[in-house]
Amino acid sequence: MDSPLNNISVLELGSMIAVPAATQLLASYGASVIKIEDTRYGEGLRFYGSTKNGMSGWYANANAGKRSIALDLKTEAGVQIVKSLVSRADVLLEGFRPGVMAGLGLGYEDLASLNPRLIYCSSSGFGAEGPYAEQPAYDPLIQALSGWAGIQEVDGQPTLVRAMVADKVGAYNNAQAIMAALIQRGGTGAGCYVQTNMLDANVAFVWPDVMMDHTLVDTGGVDHRENLLRSYRLYQAADGYVSVAIGTDRQWREFCFALGREDLAKDPRFETSAARGAHILQWYDAIDEVVNPFAVAEVVTRLVDAEVPVAPVLSPAEVFDDAHVRATGMVTTSEHPIVGRFRHPRPRAAQFGCKVTLSPAPSWGEHSREILAELGYSPTAISEMISSGCVRA
Repeated sequence: MDSPLNNISVLELGSMIAVPAATQLLASYGASVIKIEDTRYGEGLRFYGSTKNGMSGWYANANAGKRSIALDLKTEAGVQIVKSLVSRADVLLEGFRPGVMAGLGLGYEDLASLNPRLIYCSSSGFGAEGPYAEQPAYDPLIQALSGWAGIQEVDGQPTLVRAMVADKVGAYNNAQAIMAALIQRGGTGAGCYVQTNMLDANVAFVWPDVMMDHTLVDTGGVDHRENLLRSYRLYQAADGYVSVAIGTDRQWREFCFALGREDLAKDPRFETSAARGAHILQWYDAIDEVVNPFAVAEVVTRLVDAEVPVAPVLSPAEVFDDAHVRATGMVTTSEHPIVGRFRHPRPRAAQFGCKVTLSPAPSWGEHSREILAELGYSPTAISEMISSGCVRA
C-alpha cells in the first residue's frame, strides 16, 4: 500500500523547528520534500547540540527525508528557480516574517497564478496583524506568552518546559493545516492560502486544561477550584521517581492496598474524587509518603498488578531502551553518510501499515545540481549559476 502522502511534493523555506519539523512530519507520511536554503548561512539547526562532521543529531532528525537546494533569493535567477519548483509542487511552507515573501516576488498571489492548485502556508511567530507581528519569535517567548511557562510553577516561580514545545506545537499545527488544505483541494481542485502562527497554535493547544479556571466567564454560580496542573508532581521512591495517575475511587483503593496503606483508603479526605479534589495537596503528599520506602521497580510491579496507572520516570538516555519502546520498534537506528549511526523515531506512515524509508538529512545544497537538472537547466547553466553565487552546491 502506498504511503498517505506518496504523490505530494512540498517546498520548504524556513529554518529551525516550526517549519522544518512540519515538513519532516509530511515526509514521514511519504511526501517528497525539497528544502530551499540560502547561500550565505544555510540551516542553523545543523549546529545545535551534539554534532559530528558539522551536522547535529537534531538536524539529522528534523530534516530526514528531504533534498536541499541552496539559492540566493535576492537574485532574479534564484527567484525564477523557486517559481519553476512551484509550478510542479503541491505545497509551499514558508517561515519568514509577514511580507518578506511578497517583497521577493514570491507571495501567494505571485505563485498561485503559476499554480492554482498550490497550497501556500505562511507560518510566523505572531501572525500578520497585531502589535507583535514584526517581532522575532522563539520558543521561550511563545512559552511565556501562551501560558506554558505560567503553569509550570516550581516553588511558586514560573519556569520553561525543557523542550521546544512551543516550536513543535507550531510545527504540528502547520502540518495539520496543510493536510486539511489537501483534503479541501481534493474536493474543490483549487489550492489556497493558509496563515498560521506559533502563538495562536500554542494558546489553542494549552487552552482546555491550562485555562480551565478562566473559561467560565459568568461570576454567578461558578464553583472555581484549584487547577490540578499547578500541583502536578512526580513521586520519589527509594531509588528514583515514579509517575502515578490515580483517576478513580477504585484506583485509589487499589493503590492503598497494593502498597500496604489500607488505612488511607478510608481516610475521609481522600475517599472520593470530590474529597481528594478538595484536599489535593494533602492527597499528593500522602501518595508521596506511601511511595517513598519502595524501590521504583517494586512500585511499578505492584501497581501494574493492581491496574493502577503508573510509570517509572525515565531519563532521556533511558527512553529508547524501555521495554515497550524496544518491543514496538518505536525508535530505530539508521546510517547517515555524515553523522554515522543515529537513532530516530520510525516514520509516521507506519501508522497506516506502510513502510517508508527516509533519505538521510541533506548537507547544505547537496541536491542543488540534481534539482536544477530536473527543472531542465543544462550543466553549463548550472555551473554558471554556481559560479555567480546564485546557487550553492
